[in-house]
Amino acid sequence: MANYKDIKGFKVQSFSADPIPSVAGWTAGGNYPSSEPGSAGAGTQTAALGTAPPGYSANSYEYNGTSWTSGGSMSQPRGQAQSNMTGTQTAALIVGGRYTPAPTFGLVKTEEYDGSSWSNGGDYPEQLRNANNMGTQTAAVNAGGNSANPSVATNNTNHYNGSSWTSASNNSTARFDTALFGIQTAGVMAGGFSKNPGSNVFFDDTEEYDGSSWTSGGNLPTENNAGAASGTLTAGIMFGGSQPATPGVVGTTIGYNGTSWSSLPATLSSARSGHGSARSGTQTLTLAWTGSTPPATNSTEEYEDNSPYADKNTLNIGQTFYNTTEKKFRYTGEGASSWAAGGSLSDARYGFWASFGLQTAAVACGGADSPNEFFATTEEYDGSSWTSGGNIPTALGSGGSLGTLTAGFGAGAYRFSPAARISSSYEYDGSSWTSGGDLSTQRINSIGFGTQTAGAISGGSNPGNTIIGNTEEYDGSSFSSGGALATAVRNGASAGTQTAGIVFGGTTGSVSGVTQTYDGSSFSTNPATMNAARTSVKSGLNGTQTSTVAFGGNTGSQSNVCEDWNGTTWTTSTALPATVQSHGGAGTGSAALSFGGTTPDRGDSFEYTLAGTATVKTVTTS
Repeated sequence: MANYKDIKGFKVQSFSADPIPSVAGWTAGGNYPSSEPGSAGAGTQTAALGTAPPGYSANSYEYNGTSWTSGGSMSQPRGQAQSNMTGTQTAALIVGGRYTPAPTFGLVKTEEYDGSSWSNGGDYPEQLRNANNMGTQTAAVNAGGNSANPSVATNNTNHYNGSSWTSASNNSTARFDTALFGIQTAGVMAGGFSKNPGSNVFFDDTEEYDGSSWTSGGNLPTENNAGAASGTLTAGIMFGGSQPATPGVVGTTIGYNGTSWSSLPATLSSARSGHGSARSGTQTLTLAWTGSTPPATNSTEEYEDNSPYADKNTLNIGQTFYNTTEKKFRYTGEGASSWAAGGSLSDARYGFWASFGLQTAAVACGGADSPNEFFATTEEYDGSSWTSGGNIPTALGSGGSLGTLTAGFGAGAYRFSPAARISSSYEYDGSSWTSGGDLSTQRINSIGFGTQTAGAISGGSNPGNTIIGNTEEYDGSSFSSGGALATAVRNGASAGTQTAGIVFGGTTGSVSGVTQTYDGSSFSTNPATMNAARTSVKSGLNGTQTSTVAFGGNTGSQSNVCEDWNGTTWTTSTALPATVQSHGGAGTGSAALSFGGTTPDRGDSFEYTLAGTATVKTVTTS
């Protein structure tokens, strides 16, 4: 059997313990334009959105990883809204709050942000301030909050679908000013506050939400009110807040693993409560701003966890090692972005029906080879080799696909026998395919992005071979109409979510480099075009609207061009080791995978590592 050096081109150092120290901490970012507590927050560390705190202003501000600039103004000024916002910088949602003068104790008004301007959404069922909101702009959940009576906390739970609120199962404990993170179907609410006559009540309770009911989670180490949070149900982070006993306002940082809370090795430089946070950030990369220290502050702090197996690590560039204790292999990116040879597919092929997943957990399904052999087989990649997965019912090619190895999706296709374009879709659970809802439009060479339960299929060509621009959104069972592409295209590439997607490249009748972004309802054309216009391009599909990579394709001839996207510009990066088109693609903007393709028929794969990032894999020693 070949050793790792023969496959990857470099030798792995072996250590009995991890040689990279755990480094996690808060560092100063650009100051916020206002210094009062209570700023609502959304977005990520490098693309955050905040509102003006209790000055009852309509202002909003955007953070680019370095500094804050003015964003669009809300139609409704509001304060007491620290936990009232959720989503991303380009697809955010805010509900409730308070507007002076009294007796306006709570607002019902919902507003949505598209990255430049706010527009009205559906009103909340009751007046509300200090609300507890999480999820996305089109799939949010609000739990509890402070009702129109200023001294009464509620435990009402409501869902938002992008246009209206509907009632859901109430959470167990009435409270407001909680720390929330996650999505509508996998979220966490922790801590918070309520008032009883003559006393204030702080909570240490954690509740987990699955989209239909609340259950108890692990308690916080101590009661906490007006803390902030980011992350997912199984990898959350909470920071700051106030406690009923000394020291009062705190800067502690704790993590949640889906079961229990534990201390993380960093504290905020300035203890604070009532602060804004990057609600769509991660456990290893997030942001805090404003709050009361006391007094009020306008400081911003960035959190980054560079501990040994974090997703992002710029330490010890070029280091490669294998940890014999935890059986983890780690390759930290060289000074420049790089491609390395990966394992080979069992069947060389091109024109995949579905290709999706991560660099260490990818799926290749369907396609054909030059002798006109057509495939219904699936192969799965684990970061070093391809193995057989579940077959689809018939040989297919040229579909639109999205998702992960255990929750994948493909829709529309060219069926090889009997030859026809079809509208069928199939869902993959990591072992087998099952039928999903049908597209309303038969199409091939379409473009997919999002998840198995919140996905989008755009563009392609219909049975008359006309390039189409319509989008259909998938909710896990059926399709509904979405916003049309600004420019109809087929054979393009994509990344992001159903409410924050990006489509680029392809053909409009001629080779295109157009970049188009989606906010969950409509596409807009980004002024930045690809440096190399091309069709049959592939991408780090599980990247984001602001971070992905495009590789290979056809510029008029077969190409090995690779470009990085940072949300603003395309930058030419290290070229693929081979020119390739009609290939498969998976991964993210920092860890992508290219496999198969033509011409000639290819079965090899290549792994991309963005400069200064790390790949981590579990390996065996057999």
